[in-house]
Amino acid sequence: MQATTPAPALRPLGVGDVLDRTFSVYRSRPLLFIGLSAIWYLLLVLVFIVLAVAVFASALAAFARQTATPSPEQVGGAIAGIIGFVVVAVIVAIVLFSAQSASLVDAAARRYLAKDVGIGEAFRAGLSAAGRLFLAGILVFLAIVGVWAVLFIVAAIINQFLAFALAFIAAIVVSAYLACSWLVAPVVVVIEKMGPIAALGRAWRLSSGNRWRIFGIQVLLLILNLVLSILIGGIFGGFAAAGGQGTTAGQIGVSNILESLVNLASTIIWAPVEWIAFTVLYYDLRVRKEAFDLQLAAEALPQS
Repeated sequence: MQATTPAPALRPLGVGDVLDRTFSVYRSRPLLFIGLSAIWYLLLVLVFIVLAVAVFASALAAFARQTATPSPEQVGGAIAGIIGFVVVAVIVAIVLFSAQSASLVDAAARRYLAKDVGIGEAFRAGLSAAGRLFLAGILVFLAIVGVWAVLFIVAAIINQFLAFALAFIAAIVVSAYLACSWLVAPVVVVIEKMGPIAALGRAWRLSSGNRWRIFGIQVLLLILNLVLSILIGGIFGGFAAAGGQGTTAGQIGVSNILESLVNLASTIIWAPVEWIAFTVLYYDLRVRKEAFDLQLAAEALPQS
């Protein structure tokens, strides 16, 4: 006979319960989640520095070669280089944030099911799922853009102010509906290792009948994030008011740098909260739809 680790106590959760378990998972390994969140930001900064140095060096070399007024071709080449830098930077940022999300989801899933996980293991899981997560995000983006385009094309054909107003309201409502329907798609991509299209379909089925709960969780997370931002802004606003008169340009510069660093730190600390919440929500939907709690309990029984 071989005993297995007891299954975690899962049950259908309310909106408040989802947030409570989210912070419980976070508290179980805070350094793990903060480390996974921070490492991708560090990689992003390093990539941006390398790209910026490459573009700057190229532009400097071009200016060094020229002896007269830049020609239109040279100006066009400089503009194309800047646009290329922006495009590459955006793509790299999206890919790295996809990897960050995937690694946080992997760590959250393992901790929620009472399994141990190391930062290296979660990092590799993030790298493995980043491409599929990126493609899923592109599909969601295209779907939402398509909805907005269709509604406003119809409004333009009608060419009435009321039609544009209704199109705007309908676009917001449909976008929120799609966001609620596909919220757990990234979790499906990571945990179930599905492709983008299959993951979106799976998330849609899991979310059926639970979209109001999903919307409520999103609203609560947004409120919590806003409260954190207001607190940070209030703290630095108080320091600025206390400094008041006689503040030098150097002191203002140091204050701005410190505020940016604190905002970055708060972003790094907050990112795991959202992805842990989405992971807990994914398991809650499986408990409600597929009796996942019973499945885990059966798997935990001693087996011959």
